[in-house]
Amino acid sequence: MSSVELILTQAEFATQQCPKPSDSTLERVIDGSLTGIVTYIKLANGEYQTYSRFEDDVWVFPASKGTKATRANALKLNFAAISDTQMKRMAKWVVWGKMKEDLAIASLQKVLNHLNTYFQWVLSSDTTVTHGLTAFTSNAYVKYVNTLTSKRKGKIKPLAAGTKAGKFIALENLYHHCKTFDFVKEHPWSESSASEQAGNVGEAYKETIGKPKTPIIPDGVLIPLCQLTKSYLDRADEILASKGKKESLLLRDSCIFWLLLTTGMRIHEVLGIKRGAYRSETRDDITYYYIETVSEKTHTGLAEWIAPEIATQAIDILGRLSAPLQAQLERDLVKVKSKNSHAEVHRLEQISDHICLSKSTQTNSISILSGTTITDKRLPNLCKQVASDWNLSSHQFRRTFANYAVHSELGDLRALKDHFKHWSITMTALYAFNDNLDSELFEELLREKYLVEEEIKQDWFELDTPITGGAMAQKIMQVRKDGELIKVFGSLSDMAKAFSSSIPIRSTGLGWCTNDDECKCGKPDSCESGIVDKRHLPYWGGLLVQQMKLMQLDDIGEAGRAAAQKGMERCEKVLTALGVDVEVMKQEINQREHIEVINV
Repeated sequence: MSSVELILTQAEFATQQCPKPSDSTLERVIDGSLTGIVTYIKLANGEYQTYSRFEDDVWVFPASKGTKATRANALKLNFAAISDTQMKRMAKWVVWGKMKEDLAIASLQKVLNHLNTYFQWVLSSDTTVTHGLTAFTSNAYVKYVNTLTSKRKGKIKPLAAGTKAGKFIALENLYHHCKTFDFVKEHPWSESSASEQAGNVGEAYKETIGKPKTPIIPDGVLIPLCQLTKSYLDRADEILASKGKKESLLLRDSCIFWLLLTTGMRIHEVLGIKRGAYRSETRDDITYYYIETVSEKTHTGLAEWIAPEIATQAIDILGRLSAPLQAQLERDLVKVKSKNSHAEVHRLEQISDHICLSKSTQTNSISILSGTTITDKRLPNLCKQVASDWNLSSHQFRRTFANYAVHSELGDLRALKDHFKHWSITMTALYAFNDNLDSELFEELLREKYLVEEEIKQDWFELDTPITGGAMAQKIMQVRKDGELIKVFGSLSDMAKAFSSSIPIRSTGLGWCTNDDECKCGKPDSCESGIVDKRHLPYWGGLLVQQMKLMQLDDIGEAGRAAAQKGMERCEKVLTALGVDVEVMKQEINQREHIEVINV
């Protein structure tokens, strides 16, 4: 059937559209008589281009139904792998119901995959096929899934609880959507749930709910990557002029790296950015930048992200890199319009003017760069460039960004300060009260802030953690070794949570201030609200170096020498309290000529 024959008027489309889920529609699914259009696009002239019908074995979705990171082959649902006719009808009915609930194509794919896995298991045993979906056969399926393994970080491990829960939800979906089918006899576990069957129970599970699983990229990996990628951005004019393929690819990857790192965007949101899609505004002589793109994860639509200037530079460079591909796209668009290839017109219009275009080496067609390619190949390649074996992926940047933004807001960020200096309490307020900004990112920032502050405060209450300071530090050291008080709360951890929840915290550089009124004395080692912990060792070590250098000068006079001596004694007292052997440190300082400063 040609694409022209698939064009329908509004009246024709209305009569051929697949009916919404209902009891009468379900009866037609069971007897195999249900037909109708399930995927389509509406053309500019009001007519409809059809893509798939309910009776088809493969349902094809238009490009607009995926994110910008979705590959073309991920826009298809293939039911052909399910050989049993009744099971295929059940799978289609479940997926059709989920489509009416506005599930994204990636989620629909998971639903189908889990159903397919279950049906393949059922078909492997005549006994199971005969019994159908019952509590007994469901229990057998749980045992089977518990034997499955997957390879994670190079090691063979049992399936994670979340993965198993997804497989078990398939059985619940069958029960809720397909009760009328002969195959479905009873609820798979009437007194339980898919999550419980997967092992998500008990105190240990509760402890893991609020803890993020995505790792923060460590400074030892991130800083070399920043130095490498920043060098490519600095040489953008030279690389663009040379047109070298390898250098151009690394320049492109470097731009994506900085967009991911400094905005908190997901990969599909970065890939959805169009040329020049940013604006700026000046507040109190400081310029802030806002990048616009589409967020399809939570159906937000167009939203803005606060960004530093380097992110806008990356957008401009990517726009220049993709200019030849955009020119080809526009030529291709003219050709397919002349041929009335409406599906291809729709696809090209969806990606036109985006900064992350790529060209297929096989078909020569233009498309959006694949998010999978970025995560699985290009980002790991950046790690290879700096001789790191860190398993870098795009989703790690969002939490790393949140962590850096929080530390910047706390005044406790040491690396990449220039690229996060726009993150202050003012910026967090902007995310809280500006409806155009990504609200989910704001929630993640708050969650990360809670985790960072909790980690800092929990450390204070550990008996082997050295801290010093004023009255607040002394009180914490007294409380954390009170055995009777710990018994009241049940554990040292619970006691720490109870006490620390009411302690405000912000960094003064040399230590922490716990005063709600923003005490500005600058002496956390002696102020009653001050606390100094191991995180501040580099600062106090640096201060000691300064005082030692002052003591070596011949022209500071007696008053200057006395002030330097007093400053050195202050440093020695703090460093000693934090467990440092000061005499050994002094010897090491005397052997050095300078202090190494990392700047990106």
